[in-house]
Amino acid sequence: MSDPFENDYKADEYDASLNEEGRKYVQSRQEWLKMNKGQIIRAAFVYFHPVNKVAVEKAIEAAKESGKSAPTNEQMAEISKKALEAKAASLTPPKTVEQLTPAERLDTTEMKMKRMWFHYDENSVKYVISRLGKDGPEADLVWKKLPEPKITFTTLLLVYPTDRAGNIDKDKLATGWSVIPWRFHKGVYEDIWKLNSGLEENNTTIALQDVKLECRAQEYQNISPSFCGPATWQKSAKFKEVVLNKAMELYDKLIPFRTMTTDQLRAKLGMGGSAVSNVGVGDSSSTTDFTDLLDNV
Repeated sequence: MSDPFENDYKADEYDASLNEEGRKYVQSRQEWLKMNKGQIIRAAFVYFHPVNKVAVEKAIEAAKESGKSAPTNEQMAEISKKALEAKAASLTPPKTVEQLTPAERLDTTEMKMKRMWFHYDENSVKYVISRLGKDGPEADLVWKKLPEPKITFTTLLLVYPTDRAGNIDKDKLATGWSVIPWRFHKGVYEDIWKLNSGLEENNTTIALQDVKLECRAQEYQNISPSFCGPATWQKSAKFKEVVLNKAMELYDKLIPFRTMTTDQLRAKLGMGGSAVSNVGVGDSSSTTDFTDLLDNV
């Protein structure tokens, strides 16, 4: 029987990272983070890749930086296998790769994001993910009928119950937390990148920190991030598992806008083609009683 996770290390075209390469690329029913001016929340990043995918990503990046050829498919498969074996062996008690749960496969030391370009056209498609430059010159003529694309980033947050100052309300922590997608612009990406870069100098990452988010301007969701101590949710193994299981339900909900093929856009613009498709999304709230999961928090 084939391993359902055997291709987890393969890249997603919308994935973005807090590395130098990622820095260069600086309406659904799903609830997304929306803050009011002056509002402060405490949160943590909970969108991660499996350890084998992270290992392959790093190998490809290292090859590129050194001017070497990218790893072959066979080499990537071997890197992936070793990363999973190392993760399984690191657990207490150790496990086999086959025994790893989906949550245990995740590398929770490195937060991930998605990066995408989108068009906004008030008179036709509203918001739509861009395929400019992806389907050939003839398709580009269709996509160029829309306004110039803009860049956006998405990730997933665990939002803690807090007081007005952004301090965790531990009496409400067991049931008051939620997992919610967050979309932000390149200025916020730069702020997150700088925070993570500073933390890496101290041998940690922003994935292992709680962050305080303060909204400075509501209209454009101008949100200022800062870190505020070790990630509370990772202090309890039971709480961590529940949070990750909830988070993974939303990993395929991080594309905020409609996706269309070139033919579908051509039809929408009256140029011939087929109908339009939309991205589905799900619920992000937490309703289960987790009081007994907060050991060590």
